Amino acid sequence: MENKPKDPNKKHKFILHYQLGMVLHVNFGMHVLLLFIVNFFVGGITYGLSSRFYPVISLDSIETFVVAIVLFTLIEVFIKGLMVRYLYTYVLMSFGVMFYLSNLLAFWLVDLTIAQVTFLYDSANIFIFTFIFMMIRILFTKYVRGSKWIQGGISHGI
Repeated sequence: MENKPKDPNKKHKFILHYQLGMVLHVNFGMHVLLLFIVNFFVGGITYGLSSRFYPVISLDSIETFVVAIVLFTLIEVFIKGLMVRYLYTYVLMSFGVMFYLSNLLAFWLVDLTIAQVTFLYDSANIFIFTFIFMMIRILFTKYVRGSKWIQGGISHGI
């Protein structure tokens, strides 16, 4: 059997996804870990802000919060991976609206899956929570993608 050479464009495509902001790190395992950490902090901030000013979500315990964030991160990685793989041109044409819809779907699936997570009173609360979550996450992901100590000293063209 002859060894097939690796596709030289595969690493280039992943770096392109990194440069377009679709992933947090060029190493996929590190990307998932960073995404979980960012989602954990942003979810806590969003939950804290929303419970203080306008309660939109109810969680029974801290364990429920951790399980919900883990499940949300896994669903998000799966959906975003499918979108980048098969709907890449539509994602670019929608200017990220498809990512909002995918996060909305992920939060809805978490709400359906975990009985202790409920979006209170109004059906618009999931839209509000997702919007606030994504706005705060922009700040965190901008920092993670720009910090050289997290990226291993490599800027990847950013």
